[in-house]
Amino acid sequence: MKTLIIQTAFFGDLVLTLPLIQSAKKNLGSDMYVLCIPSTKDILEGHPSVDGIIVSDKKGKDKGLLNLFKFGNFLKKENFDLVIVPHPSFQSAFLSYLSGSKRRIGLSNNPGRIFFTDIVPFDKEKHQLERYLDILLPLGICPQNEKTVIHTDKQDEKWADDALGNESFLIGINPGSIWATKRWLPERFAEVADKIISMRGGKAIIVGGSGDINTADLVERHMSSKPLNFTGKTTLKQLSALIKRCRIFITNDSGPMHIAAAFDVPTVAIFGPTIKEFGFSPYSKNSIVVEKNIPCRPCGKHGPKRCPKKHFKCMREITVESVLNAARNML
Repeated sequence: MKTLIIQTAFFGDLVLTLPLIQSAKKNLGSDMYVLCIPSTKDILEGHPSVDGIIVSDKKGKDKGLLNLFKFGNFLKKENFDLVIVPHPSFQSAFLSYLSGSKRRIGLSNNPGRIFFTDIVPFDKEKHQLERYLDILLPLGICPQNEKTVIHTDKQDEKWADDALGNESFLIGINPGSIWATKRWLPERFAEVADKIISMRGGKAIIVGGSGDINTADLVERHMSSKPLNFTGKTTLKQLSALIKRCRIFITNDSGPMHIAAAFDVPTVAIFGPTIKEFGFSPYSKNSIVVEKNIPCRPCGKHGPKRCPKKHFKCMREITVESVLNAARNML
């Protein structure tokens, strides 16, 4: 049997899809292929539940309707028996149809659900990770307590050990996000990190992707203690190796937050324009969400580029003390 899972969203969504991949592999005994985007491929390489990786550069060389049909023709030649689509995307659903697979399963909130042979109800009350696992129900699979596995290689672990030296008390700081309104103020991240260090000692590490470099540099400049700034300098596996070594992780609502939750690292997540009820909070009992309940929240599924009300109260009213108190509770 040959199964394809299509998840071409950002890497946080792919991390939340890992339990689905693992459970499908375990219960179906199928060869498991995952279709992803170039920036998320690294997190899948070497994973024990993944037999093959197919990359779609949907914003680059594979962009456009003609290339979509070409890609569908490529998938058809792979002869997949089953296609699973956790990504709520019309294009992903259409690709499942173009693959020629006789069985295609996805969620009811997918705008392309017409292309599925099995449609699974989207449960608004559940976490997104659990909604993804629900996709396996038509196959008679009811996963229980599937622990997310993030695979890192020996070289990634050695790289992290070499980069961090002998420091044992690490405070992880993740101040970035693709969406600007999901970023808490850099100077407040800096103040929280400095205060934890003054109380407990240790070292702060700043992490994020290449798009977060300017934000991370602002945090570093505002800190009185010298952090280790790895922003834009790691692969996803190296990032994972760093995060798993943290004693606490303070983060915006973003992909690295889901990595920290997967490793059960004590996590303080700061939510502004988004809310926990969307189902994307840290999937870990070892976490706290800090948020300010104001009438205009939420203002979008991901958070807009700018505050629609022009006051940014959802983030500005989250104080250093509130995040610091959450960190104390986690420590």
